[in-house]
Amino acid sequence: MTNEEARSILYSIDRFSYVDMISLLGQDACHIDYAGKEGIIVRPDKDFMSVASFTDWHEILPYIDTSCSLICVHEEGLRNYLMEHYGYENKEGCYSYSWWGGPFQIEDNDIRILSSDYLETITSVYAIDSEDSIRQLLADGRIAGLFIGDKLAGFVGFHSEGSMGMLQIFDEYRKHGYGELLEKYDINWALSEGRIPYCHVFFSNKASINLQNKLGLVRGDKPIWWIWKE
Repeated sequence: MTNEEARSILYSIDRFSYVDMISLLGQDACHIDYAGKEGIIVRPDKDFMSVASFTDWHEILPYIDTSCSLICVHEEGLRNYLMEHYGYENKEGCYSYSWWGGPFQIEDNDIRILSSDYLETITSVYAIDSEDSIRQLLADGRIAGLFIGDKLAGFVGFHSEGSMGMLQIFDEYRKHGYGELLEKYDINWALSEGRIPYCHVFFSNKASINLQNKLGLVRGDKPIWWIWKE
């Protein structure tokens, strides 16, 4: 099965829930580990895979490489099993949100791609990604910052697998609509590169959920769980 055939299958089954996998399959480096009636497993690199189960999740188990250090799972039962039997960890599940429209019209602003000079500033307030990961994202030009005058008011970017995220507004600049502005910028950024804008939002992140709803992103019915181990 080709990547495009797998994308078509996932799109037809549930594009809103499997948007992350559809996006991954659009990357040249991503390959299919397994595709069959049980589901599809994709792997962008040796340490990360994403799993979709189409039948009872037990049936996809034999095809999962449990030596992989990071897995995105679309079934809670499978997540629980892998944690119990293979030593994976997980803090909280996420909802998938995606944008299927055109670019936003956004007001004049001073948004710039951030250099590695901002590593310490970002890591001082953002801890979901590791310092090494943030350093690489900065080197790759995948984080942008909003400036008010000469001050950095907030930032946004893309995680290494391609999802939107890292949205952070510094305390003194909150409640001015800058979070909405930066997410619109991120959506336009993804669209300009021919990618589907999507993000994963923790169940407990009510502020982000409200923002996705306000902007009109669509939530997938099936949550996802990121699980990892050393």
